Amino acid sequence: MQVLGEMVVRLVGRDEDDEVVTLGLSEDEDGEGRALIFMLAEDEDEPYCVTREYGSGTTYGGVVGWELTGTALTLRFSEEAARDLGVEAVVRVELLVDDAGVALVRAGLGEILTPGRS
Repeated sequence: MQVLGEMVVRLVGRDEDDEVVTLGLSEDEDGEGRALIFMLAEDEDEPYCVTREYGSGTTYGGVVGWELTGTALTLRFSEEAARDLGVEAVVRVELLVDDAGVALVRAGLGEILTPGRS
């Protein structure tokens, strides 16, 4: 698996059911290619989960910070989380999506990466 340090996202999506909230970021408009998927279980005892495309890497918790300025998203991972996920400690993401997509990413990450759930 190639270590991920940068990616361009062309598709974002959010899904929710009775058990989990999911936010997906994909390089390709058809959902293929490299991806980062953030999931939060409704069980408050469980941390959030971040996974890569096709389950190629997974970590529970481990996002130590994130910033979204315009369409530039920066994700910061702990050393252990970066290793487990197969990413650099800092991942830079360019969002090539419309304003609604950017707003969806901001709201989704705010919801899933809630303090105290790492």
